[in-house]
Amino acid sequence: MWTEGDGLGSDQDQVDSAIWGKSKHLPTPYPLLWHLVDTAAVAGFLWDRYLAPNQRRIITDGLATDERHARSLVMFWAGLHDVGKATPHFQQQDKDAFAALLPTGAYETCAGEASLGHDTAGQLALPDLLAPLGYSQRGRRVGARPAYRVAQIVGGHHGRFRETTGAHGGRLRLGGAGWARQRAALVRVVHDALGAPEPPTAVDAAAGVLVTGLVILADWLASQEHFLRQQLPQVPQDTDVASVVRHLAMLSGPAATLLDDAGLVAPSYRAVGFRDLFPHRPNALQGSIIDELLPVVDGPGLLVVTAATGDGKTEAALEATRRLAEVCGASGFFFALPTMATSDEMYRRVRSFAARLADGPAPVTLLHSLSWLNAEYEARATAGIDDTAAVLSDDPGRDVVAPEWLRGRKRGLLAPMAVGTVDQALLAALTTKHNALRLLGLSGKVFVVDEAHAYDEYMTTLLCRLLTWLGEYGCPVVLLSATLPSSQAAALVRAYEEGAGVTRPRVSVPYPGWTFVPATAQRDPVTISGPARDRLVAGRSITFRLDVRPVRHGWGNESGPSDRRVVVRQVLTPVAEQGGCAAVVCNTVGDAQQTYRVVRGWAPRGVDVLLMHSRFPARRREEITAEITRRLGRDGDRAVPTIVVATQVIEQSLDLDFDLLVTDLAPMAQLLQRAGRCHRHVRVRPSWAGNPRVVVLDPRTADGGRHHRPAAWGEVYPRYLLRATHARLLGADRIAVPDAVQEHVEAVYAPRQAPHDPVLRAEYDTYRAEGMAVRGTAELGVIPEPAEVADLQALSRTDTPEWQASTRLGADAVRVVCGYLDPDGGQWLDPEHRTPLPRRGSAAGGRFTRNEVQAILREAIPLRAGLLDGYAPPVDPPTSWGENGWLRDLRMIWFPSTPTGPAPAVWGHRQAELDLELGLVFGPATSVH
Repeated sequence: MWTEGDGLGSDQDQVDSAIWGKSKHLPTPYPLLWHLVDTAAVAGFLWDRYLAPNQRRIITDGLATDERHARSLVMFWAGLHDVGKATPHFQQQDKDAFAALLPTGAYETCAGEASLGHDTAGQLALPDLLAPLGYSQRGRRVGARPAYRVAQIVGGHHGRFRETTGAHGGRLRLGGAGWARQRAALVRVVHDALGAPEPPTAVDAAAGVLVTGLVILADWLASQEHFLRQQLPQVPQDTDVASVVRHLAMLSGPAATLLDDAGLVAPSYRAVGFRDLFPHRPNALQGSIIDELLPVVDGPGLLVVTAATGDGKTEAALEATRRLAEVCGASGFFFALPTMATSDEMYRRVRSFAARLADGPAPVTLLHSLSWLNAEYEARATAGIDDTAAVLSDDPGRDVVAPEWLRGRKRGLLAPMAVGTVDQALLAALTTKHNALRLLGLSGKVFVVDEAHAYDEYMTTLLCRLLTWLGEYGCPVVLLSATLPSSQAAALVRAYEEGAGVTRPRVSVPYPGWTFVPATAQRDPVTISGPARDRLVAGRSITFRLDVRPVRHGWGNESGPSDRRVVVRQVLTPVAEQGGCAAVVCNTVGDAQQTYRVVRGWAPRGVDVLLMHSRFPARRREEITAEITRRLGRDGDRAVPTIVVATQVIEQSLDLDFDLLVTDLAPMAQLLQRAGRCHRHVRVRPSWAGNPRVVVLDPRTADGGRHHRPAAWGEVYPRYLLRATHARLLGADRIAVPDAVQEHVEAVYAPRQAPHDPVLRAEYDTYRAEGMAVRGTAELGVIPEPAEVADLQALSRTDTPEWQASTRLGADAVRVVCGYLDPDGGQWLDPEHRTPLPRRGSAAGGRFTRNEVQAILREAIPLRAGLLDGYAPPVDPPTSWGENGWLRDLRMIWFPSTPTGPAPAVWGHRQAELDLELGLVFGPATSVH
């Protein structure tokens, strides 16, 4: 019986150049051998020019060898990635090419189902193919069986690892002896052309993950249509080892160009100081990091920076990032934030920093699901959705190609410098496709997490697991927070230390201040000194006057002086009469819309009222954010009295400054974040606003006595956190920042003893139990810790595709586009019927161009999926949208056009309408006007 390894060392079987590797969209099929060789060459350049020193060290140590040998092995394995395409089922996908193979009599067809992917086929075939080269298939641990581990790397090159140690029906569909001889010949030729590297004695899991990521990236680069078309006329006709060696040498130029064109090579950085990077002198926080940390840091570690909102944490983090990248050889950084809005705002600041730091072009990638709708970012992008850099794949299925990863300049976490939502990074810690590629992209740069306090138990669990892997990889990390409970800080630090293999007593993080935890036991943690911390406290101390107002929360008839609407108008009166600016922060979009109606109807002429929340079309929300920032940012034009009604989108990373802050009751951390938008900067203010004042609208029962959470708030915040914050504020008339911040945060989130009040105690017990349940839910979807990975399949144990994975518990969300139906059945994107709903694109085959997709997505609104329960749209989206990766998941809400304007969409007892000022409004049927 023929087995895979028979005849591997023989020269009698030449590689058949008629066996193809790429065919779709090409004038003639691209031979499999030359695609394997291309990918091996690109992998070598990625090793030399893309991998950071810590990544090369992890791979080298994980293979128990030296760096030169490790590089040769990685190139060899990359050159095997598509060996499973030398099977009858794959070759039959190009009927003409397959028909040309059959007359030779060398190959058999294969009956049965054709569902065996070439990635799985390669994994099944490789152990026996590698055995004659000395790759061991024996050992108690998978890591000590290099043949199987390398087979898993090859099988994982489409993003998902598989376990194939037992019986597998796919072995019967690999084809007969002719196909096996060709696979053996491919392995022999690639192996010998790369210098016949000796097999490693082991391949540990951490190294295997990084190598898989590199193989995926090399494959995608070498699979770009323009590269294949360029190389097709140049591939040799001969397929012997000598021809491959010569061709490898000729690939040095094209392979290097692929990396440069994709923007994967890190820019060079100038030797500059703080004043060269930022338009001001360092403050106390920034100065302490410059004077006390940067001179002593000489390797990777975790830096935790805690300080009040407006204390310059961003600049401190960027200065620390510059030094950490320098000493660790990191290619750049990824700056992660809680939301798309905060990412958009931070992008502007980081781009300015990068331009001053880099010696030459320094593109910064904005990474979130709608990043290319950001006009400022889009103006700097050079490639389109219909870019010729598309990755070609001959395997069917939605999850095969990844246009969001490698589409010209849009290269995600692989880019040297990027800003985006933390979700993009947390996907690396989930058992979804391409987590190996995400870990590759993250582990070679400095990972910065802003607003670390803003993540719930679910996201914190994911973040802890990610930090463990980054600790294993020796990746420098910076965490920033304004209100981080000590228990949460300890958990994050411990997760990183576990990955780094460091055991220490619990490390405390001062507030305000910073602590650096090295990723080695040979270095002790470094913490801000006492004098430096004293200067930090003295330089930024601010005491907010706390005005807690008991209110009745409702939207029926006004119910007296404690009615929330009455109180809001009362506390805003100074703005209406004397000028200045104020913010009213609400806990739900519905409350914000109703509050805006109240304030707009009351405010006198000359006072502008603006509304800011997430339920506007993307283009409108961007306009609102830009307008508010223009007026109320650090250097805003504050000439016109302005009241901003907003939701939580105003809490984080937006550098806004109000004379007065009015807020609904929220958990203590969020309350302090909101307070940080009051008197954020030193400036001339109206006479009534001489002292910072925060008004808290504390919902009470009808008699004004007991805490009463409004039903409309739903489960936006845990009941315990609201009641505990309410209790903490009773009798309080001021909050000193930063002195009292940690005390307030700890009292609410980590009380030293269980509450005495029976209602609060019950809610506290529920809160803790729910937290444990949430952590358990998160554990079901996260990848194991590096030390726990025996088989790489553990990183892919669920079948959830990447586009469906959730990094936020209960965050089932949809994007909707509002459409308008005229009486004749016409479909429009606007109520005036000027813009027809696009049904086909203007590009070849009806494909949508970049501008056409962008125009549709600028109308999209993110929604909690439950808001559309029961809604059955009268018309489905155009079928052509389903063929576009950006449009396929959009849902439609249709508004009938009438002579008096659009009518609401009505279903059951609910209805919705899109209002220019209010955004998308939901309510009971007949109640929306």
